[in-house]
Amino acid sequence: MTVQYATHPIRRVLADGQVQVDLVNLRSYNGKLVGPVMEVRPGDTLKVLLKNQLPFKEDMVGDHPHNGPHGSNVTNLHFHGMHVSPAGNSDNVMLSIGPNQQFEYEVKIPSDHPAGTHWYHAHKHGAVGIQLGSGMAGPLIVRGGIDGVEGIREARERILVLQQIPYKMVTNPYDETQQANMVEEFGQLFEFTWLSELVPQGRRVTLNGETLPTFQMRPGEVERWRFIHAGIHFPFRLRLVREGGNPATESIPYYLIAMDGITTGRLDKVDETEMHPGYREDVLVQAVGRDGKPLAQGTYLLVDEVEQNPQAKVLARIVVSGPPKKMKLPKPQALAPFAPFKPILDEELTSHTPQPAHFEVQMLQPPPTPVFKFLLNGVEFDAHAPPRKLTLGAVEEWLVTSTGVPEFFPGHPFHIHTNPFQFTDAQGRIVWKDTLFVPVGAEFRLRTRYKRYVGQFMLHCHIVSHEDEGMMELLEVVPPKQDAGGGHGPHH
Repeated sequence: MTVQYATHPIRRVLADGQVQVDLVNLRSYNGKLVGPVMEVRPGDTLKVLLKNQLPFKEDMVGDHPHNGPHGSNVTNLHFHGMHVSPAGNSDNVMLSIGPNQQFEYEVKIPSDHPAGTHWYHAHKHGAVGIQLGSGMAGPLIVRGGIDGVEGIREARERILVLQQIPYKMVTNPYDETQQANMVEEFGQLFEFTWLSELVPQGRRVTLNGETLPTFQMRPGEVERWRFIHAGIHFPFRLRLVREGGNPATESIPYYLIAMDGITTGRLDKVDETEMHPGYREDVLVQAVGRDGKPLAQGTYLLVDEVEQNPQAKVLARIVVSGPPKKMKLPKPQALAPFAPFKPILDEELTSHTPQPAHFEVQMLQPPPTPVFKFLLNGVEFDAHAPPRKLTLGAVEEWLVTSTGVPEFFPGHPFHIHTNPFQFTDAQGRIVWKDTLFVPVGAEFRLRTRYKRYVGQFMLHCHIVSHEDEGMMELLEVVPPKQDAGGGHGPHH
């Protein structure tokens, strides 16, 4: 997989319906706006030869602060959501692969790894926002398990990578006589002008690199959509509606079957799903209405209810046409065996003191030119500070909280590498995830098991510009100490 600059056409749809095409020069995987789909099965070894062919850049030399933008052409890979080793040449985000270097990743996937929707993306601290904002991400699908269930195996699958590419016309850093649409300045990551009514630029979220794609479905047909929020900042609230219909009363329900690549074991009928950066959601979309009858032929829309600009609200069109297709949804009892983790009950906890994770934003300078500080547990990330130690085999609770400046930052998506966690949702159900939005003022109690792998990995806010600014902490799972004779005997 080659990292290089490539020029991509990105369409803008203006308020009067006219389409403009911007040519955008971005850091890309294999010259595409979205990286290739990686497909694996439990027990596989995933090998990726990552070749960095980005040019040398001045921000890569000299002494850098640990936080803030730097090293924008140095890269690495994170296999987000995977329960694999965080060490060596596996899911190791401590690696730095510079221009004209290459590195071979070898990720051993355990034979009991659950099937699900994951993704990979660049994770070099100081450059995550710039690189992910350029589209340096792609799907990573673990096949098996739930895929064979009746009602799912017959459904057509769509992998939908949602991205927010905050490009703008800037001076090309490699040729100062030229201007180009690029993602080069850290401040651009905060300038989502298409998400406000101030500048109706016709910008939109891209799905698999495409603006406003059209999908074809037959009445009654069932499809499986794997949503991946590979964007850098804003959430989505996804809903399916009839074109021209009332979204409040005429939305088309769909069925949530997995969150963050982890099968729920349920078939949850929903009208809307909320996704924050890093989230994945697997849903079954059936082209039937609220009355259970096949949808009438016509155009339906996938909309984002967070977006205020009515033009940019629509993410995709679904054209329902042709003869009806009789398809069934899976039975909930057929999904139940594929929920991979047993709930963590009180008696399983090995400690009664929760691990803290407190996101905090401090405003150092007020508007019109505000300056912020991004902290985790009261400090900015320090690559040289000793990691927080966690013991292999321990089962712990985490207390995750958030304070700050809600008018600018309403909250932060908590993401932890290697081991997923459980939390109890508003309906009292236990849900497993690896990324969870924590609103300012909220408090979540999460539970997790440190299984199988030792080594260092990260906990951070998945608004990746906040991570680059220091909202991140290094953790390390270590083997349990051997107490016999007071010494450190061999680790079993």
